[in-house]
Amino acid sequence: MNKFISYLHHLKSNWAIFIGAAAGIHIGLNEPQLIKVVSPLGQFYLDMLTMCVLPILLTAIALSIGRLLNQPDSHRFVSRLSWVFLGGIFAASATGTFFGMMFNPGSHLDTASLDAIGNVIQDLSAVDLAVDLNAPYQPPKDSSLLQAFFFTLVPSNIFSALANGYTIKVLFFAILFGFAIGTIKHSVAEHICTSFEAIYSAFSKLVQWLMYVFPFGLCGLLAATLSQIGSDAILAMIKFIPVVILTFIGWFVLMCLVLWHRTGTFWYSLSALKEPITVSLGTANSMASLPSALNALIDKFGYQKQKVDLLVPLTFNLCRIGPTLYFALATVFVVQIYNLDIGLLTVAVIIIGSVLAGTATAGSSGVSMLTMLTLVSGPLGLPLDAVLVLFVVIDPIVAPFRVLAIVHSSCAIISVVLPKPDVQQNALSERSQP
Repeated sequence: MNKFISYLHHLKSNWAIFIGAAAGIHIGLNEPQLIKVVSPLGQFYLDMLTMCVLPILLTAIALSIGRLLNQPDSHRFVSRLSWVFLGGIFAASATGTFFGMMFNPGSHLDTASLDAIGNVIQDLSAVDLAVDLNAPYQPPKDSSLLQAFFFTLVPSNIFSALANGYTIKVLFFAILFGFAIGTIKHSVAEHICTSFEAIYSAFSKLVQWLMYVFPFGLCGLLAATLSQIGSDAILAMIKFIPVVILTFIGWFVLMCLVLWHRTGTFWYSLSALKEPITVSLGTANSMASLPSALNALIDKFGYQKQKVDLLVPLTFNLCRIGPTLYFALATVFVVQIYNLDIGLLTVAVIIIGSVLAGTATAGSSGVSMLTMLTLVSGPLGLPLDAVLVLFVVIDPIVAPFRVLAIVHSSCAIISVVLPKPDVQQNALSERSQP
């Protein structure tokens, strides 16, 4: 039995993950007849992971806020968190704008690229985007944007929100419920906290078991994703796609430096986040990476569990680094496509608008969030409807990097908010364990 368990642990190794990814890439690009065989494995893994995420989100947030309110330094903690959130999201927007202006992905396109753009738009012009984009953003007619935003927060039925996977509604309920727990009698609140902790631990254990099937799920997800990418779309965005990937890599390196500064070690911090990084790239789903990010920050870095359980879901859902950076870069690309001048006022609108648009994607994922680009293009007077199709078509390439920015940046932001951990001591104790 012990021998079987030791063999089973090999499925969580770097080699198993690499082989699964390589097989998925090969099938997606060269073996289309096998996609129907392996893609259900990816969907099964993602569905199982999603099943565990929302209960973890609900219990972790409510439990953490309920216990945090009883601590004397809670006000100072919240103040520091707010400033770091704002600094991080504005830095991401400015970085996307800077890289877009430096590399000019929408300027001086050759004839082949322009023809490909026209072909993609013409081929998909008859597609009903309202269906394809899964309920796109539509400005309310008789109410303000702020009012509409708050209406989307409140779940009329929390069980329905859990069943339908409405992350932002579950998050809002968990925050309110956590505040309620923190204000009731301590003895009663402790009973609720104990029950929530048991639920949290049980679902976390399920997620750990799921990592044994991750190489197979990764193979199916990559194969299904790569099969959706057309050659016309790649030709049309031949300059934009490399700039996007380069920008996200640059941001990733910057966050690695932040983690290095806060933890005192570069390679261990990178190795400790291997699992959330791999899951985010493989699934292109930030919430699927939540359990592994929690485990890494608590077990590998040694941060306080109570605060990590609160901060990780909050940063994933509210500090939307990935979409914000991408929206700034995409807006600069559209401005260059239409040959508009980029002055200081335009740059300011892009940076602030991308922050607002990125924040508005809380609770949404995939191509549905791309419709939030209208929050940036509208004030600039950009006709986004035509080129939006291009962003939809290339999203399978971009989405994994956008999600990686959310997940990895959240871990870096948490390292800035919380006191510096003794990572070297934690690494030594980890090596000493059998």
